[in-house]
Amino acid sequence: MGLCRKIGWTVTMVVAVGFVVTSGCRGIADPEARAALMESLGNTSFTVFPAFVRGEETSYDGDAARAIGEFLVGDGLAEAAVSEEEVTITGSWGRNQAKMLEESAADFATYVKEHPLETDYALLAEYLIGGRGNPIGIHCYIVDAAGRIAWARLWNSHHDPFSQAILNTPEDCTALLIQELPGELEP
Repeated sequence: MGLCRKIGWTVTMVVAVGFVVTSGCRGIADPEARAALMESLGNTSFTVFPAFVRGEETSYDGDAARAIGEFLVGDGLAEAAVSEEEVTITGSWGRNQAKMLEESAADFATYVKEHPLETDYALLAEYLIGGRGNPIGIHCYIVDAAGRIAWARLWNSHHDPFSQAILNTPEDCTALLIQELPGELEP
């Protein structure tokens, strides 16, 4: 009986880890929207919204939007328009970061459907700030003009770039995101 429980627990953990990895690495993206995004990189346009900073209190980081927009243009990935609009994220804080990713991406997709873009895509970063004031996660979402999730990704302590970085502020999160995006968004 003990062996069966151990095997059952192991299978449960493998499935759970697989779900988190898949959700963090494009698992919630619409496959057609994702393919169109990847094909259009280098010849497309983005609206970049202020990063949503989620912690004991929430705030928005317009400097993050400007830095990400400059990166997109400078790296030749897209033309970028920086928005000052703050996207409302309604999902609650929880221990399940993959669920938070899904809820926030859905909120962002709804926002884009209700607020038509003048660009081909919209990008929103979300920074999770823990109880001690340090970043514990980074989410990033790209939605197409039709409101389909084209790309979504999370980074946390389970990912080498995040665990190896020294992250103390939202600015540090923006720097790490900009460091990681070129490997994620290859035209």
